Amino acid sequence: MQRPPGQLEQLRQALQEQERQALAERRRKRREQRRRRATAVLVILLAAILLGMIAFYVTYQRGMRGLGVSGNAAGAASSVARRVTVLVIGIDDASFGAARTDTIMLASFDPRNGEAAVMSIPRDTRVQIPGRSGYHRVNTAYTLGGPELTVRTVENLLDIDIDHYLVVDFASFARFIDSLGGVEVEIERPMRYDDYAQGLHIDLKPGRQVLTGEQALQYVRFRSDGLGDVALVDPVREVYDGRVKRQLEFVKLVAQRAMGIEAIPRLPQLVPELIAMVKTDISVDRALALAVSARRLDLDKLQTAVLPGTGMYIGGASYWVHDPPRTQTIVKRLILGEPVTTAAVLNGSGGAGVAARAAALLRQNGYEVVRVGNAPDGFHYERTQVIVNRPGVSVEHLAQLVGGQILAAGDGAPAIDADVTVILGRDFGG
Repeated sequence: MQRPPGQLEQLRQALQEQERQALAERRRKRREQRRRRATAVLVILLAAILLGMIAFYVTYQRGMRGLGVSGNAAGAASSVARRVTVLVIGIDDASFGAARTDTIMLASFDPRNGEAAVMSIPRDTRVQIPGRSGYHRVNTAYTLGGPELTVRTVENLLDIDIDHYLVVDFASFARFIDSLGGVEVEIERPMRYDDYAQGLHIDLKPGRQVLTGEQALQYVRFRSDGLGDVALVDPVREVYDGRVKRQLEFVKLVAQRAMGIEAIPRLPQLVPELIAMVKTDISVDRALALAVSARRLDLDKLQTAVLPGTGMYIGGASYWVHDPPRTQTIVKRLILGEPVTTAAVLNGSGGAGVAARAAALLRQNGYEVVRVGNAPDGFHYERTQVIVNRPGVSVEHLAQLVGGQILAAGDGAPAIDADVTVILGRDFGG
């Protein structure tokens, strides 16, 4: 029997959407793998900074006087009994005026179970700064009040308390790269940019080459590639790209170089440069405790995220405008380590775009959507189903949102790593 033309067109659109979503899912997985590897190295680099502090601690304990630090590693480690948050701030050269914030990341580590997470906060994020009227970019806070005001601003943005800050000076970072003897990278295309107001001039040729410290700074600061600092390249799956990716990949190269055997003769010069990179409110005792606790870090549990949002022009200025409901979900799950119900949303009706709409609805209501796609067994569902994959998860509110029937996972249910699987039927009205 021949299908009506309208039904054939609907089926064709559904199949096209299925192919597009499958391709996007493969790309998302590849990006996630690269981001996890690169961010793992970022955590290692931060640990290296803490270990550098420990090196000085041990040296002074063996004979140098005047530091006034006492205790031992075991005692220090026992003082870290809860999740710790550190705001990592990268600043540029202040020789052309007040120092400006170029990179902001919020790191979180739980020494009790080895869980760790890093969330990148784009420097153009639109925020309210304590003591100032109106809205500003988040990187303005450092210029107005240093790391302390930056911490307060981010605390207000995310509605959390931050334990410590760590300021990394890019000028010292350049000297550190020179102390390493440079870092070899593969530049895919010419990188040229001039900003006379900031004294920033970038001119790097394509090809494999060893970058000096100054050239390394140019490489990690370049953002004239159409993506800027950050771009939402896949709104349905919340996939972000931009300069952050290049920065994290370079951190990996630096860490490999610093931890290589050829760096051992340079250690007397490298350790002081490493310490010179950092301004922090973390005491030496506290740094020792954190570094010792970092032995429990489980890289399989390491998670990363970009502050959820989108780019907007407001009043003639470009901002990254965060999404408050999505932000609170990410902060709750990654930074605070609190449980958040995860959901997979599958199109079981064949209607174009229904899975994307349902995913947006759940995200706005505090659920973490980990997968968006089509039902593996086709588009024959008349009634929306809410399948509970993990017993004990409360799904009544979620079922009300999508108008679905609650079912326990059976042998025929899709094998998905999520608390709940939502299969949208033709009755879904979202």
